[in-house]
Amino acid sequence: MDGAARLRYLVALLAHLRACRRCQARRGLEGLLARLDVIVEPDLRLRRFGEMLVDRSSDAAAWTLVELQASVNGGDPRARRVCSGLLERQRLAGVLPPRRLAAIRAALDALGGPSAGLLSEYGGAGSASNEETTPRPRDPVGYRISQARKHLPILIERLLFDPDVRVVQTVLANPRLTEAEVLKLSAARRANPDSLRAIAEDANWIARYPVKLALASNPATPPDLVAGILPHLLDQDLRILVKADGRAEVRRQAGTLLAGRSAPRTGSGSGRG
Repeated sequence: MDGAARLRYLVALLAHLRACRRCQARRGLEGLLARLDVIVEPDLRLRRFGEMLVDRSSDAAAWTLVELQASVNGGDPRARRVCSGLLERQRLAGVLPPRRLAAIRAALDALGGPSAGLLSEYGGAGSASNEETTPRPRDPVGYRISQARKHLPILIERLLFDPDVRVVQTVLANPRLTEAEVLKLSAARRANPDSLRAIAEDANWIARYPVKLALASNPATPPDLVAGILPHLLDQDLRILVKADGRAEVRRQAGTLLAGRSAPRTGSGSGRG
């Protein structure tokens, strides 16, 4: 076999191996999404995702990220819902050891193409907060409101964190907005309290239990809103708040609700939202 033929053979072999790894990652993606989809709390979902990546080889973890991003970009509704907060700057770095993160990044670089820049979005000093998208209030508010009616995912996500609550209210009414994006704002600790209030006052979004739970668990949510949401939470979530929430008043209110539900009563309240 001459040099040219050998080179063609090696190229073909590498292409075949790459296709096999991609196929393997795609087959495993369905199970990964199913396991993450049952986890409501965004931070817990992120930690579980990090554990899954640690359990895999660096190469397999890199392919998982590539296929996950491809599913999100391709408009897969479950991937977009489940992956809220999983593929954002700095968040993955918060749940993976630095060496592990570097190894996965090296594997992504080895894949080349668009994959090479995927993990660079997560790291580095001076990158954006891991809690929310940085608003860009440079344009006139009227223009930002008009943009909020459009359906571009990146635009919607950015404007959802706009400092002007009128822009946020417009985004909340956008039919293209997903629950995953609303959950991202609902759980953001540096979110504008007026924006959180806008979510709570939106009949469409506050009717969704994950949104209620995210708002109640967020220290940035105004106390009066939390007090109104707590009676609609399940006992299991109230117990978590009693044990782990940093706000004494929330712990007290949740404990009082639990005590009232466990007392003998003639009603049939379920404690569900």
